[in-house]
Amino acid sequence: MRAIACLALVACAHAPPPRGPVPAVRAEVEQAETAEKARRHDAARTHYQRAIELARDPDSIAFARHEYAETLVSWGEAPEARAQLEIAVAAQPGDPGAWHDLGLLRHHAGDDPGAIQALARAEQLAPDDVRPRTALAALYWKRGDRASAAREYRAMLALDLPDRLRARVEWALAELAKP
Repeated sequence: MRAIACLALVACAHAPPPRGPVPAVRAEVEQAETAEKARRHDAARTHYQRAIELARDPDSIAFARHEYAETLVSWGEAPEARAQLEIAVAAQPGDPGAWHDLGLLRHHAGDDPGAIQALARAEQLAPDDVRPRTALAALYWKRGDRASAAREYRAMLALDLPDRLRARVEWALAELAKP
């Protein structure tokens, strides 16, 4: 019986810690969001920065930086938002949402190769999410890479799409097929 108890303790000692930001970081982000809703932007910025200071583990760092980046975009501070997302994906490289958002901001900054890399990573991490595929297809098309755009749209047809989106994807494929 004692051996079983020891095994249970050892198993618990090696169990991974719970995922997600620590409560103090989450609380600061919640206060930032409350301040932002009240249009108290300076107070929101202070709380986001405090959340970043408190963040020590990868989940907390990624959460605080990604949340701050989303608000920075709404304030028109895209370069700083991009910088925050670069840190977020370094801390949590498995977050498809952060990679997607980073891809959009890289494109906005004129870094299309970086945008494609980030969006492709988001697509790899979340193959059933239509957002990175849509962004990649549009970016490829805009750059004149019709074959890559068509490849992304064809892959989207394999997903469970709402009828309206499926019709748009089929329209895009028909347009891309034209000479």
